[in-house]
Amino acid sequence: MKRFQAIFYIMLSVSLSSYASDGFKITGSSGIMYFASIESSSKDNEDVYRTAVGEACAGKPICQVQFWVGNAPNSFPLTDAQVNAKLVHWQQNLNTGLRRWLVKCESSKLFSNERSCM
Repeated sequence: MKRFQAIFYIMLSVSLSSYASDGFKITGSSGIMYFASIESSSKDNEDVYRTAVGEACAGKPICQVQFWVGNAPNSFPLTDAQVNAKLVHWQQNLNTGLRRWLVKCESSKLFSNERSCM
């Protein structure tokens, strides 16, 4: 069974990594936090954000992904300009059931039925 799980996770990571150039790029990480750049042509495509979360958070019960259109940072600390430019933030804690999209609502209609504004 463990061998099957290992093969499954390898296949999953290979299939998800093939999307890394399909509208987004994970630019860096710090602990449970991942930084992602969304191509401007994909900024309104919710599936691109979901795919990036799937890649960054696969197998991790606690994970967060911050998204910028265009250039994204690769580590902390963030500048004020980077904080202000962040468009979307995913938070997940499977231990507590937290799964939440935080969106800069004045700049985007993304995830309009399942979001909190930041």
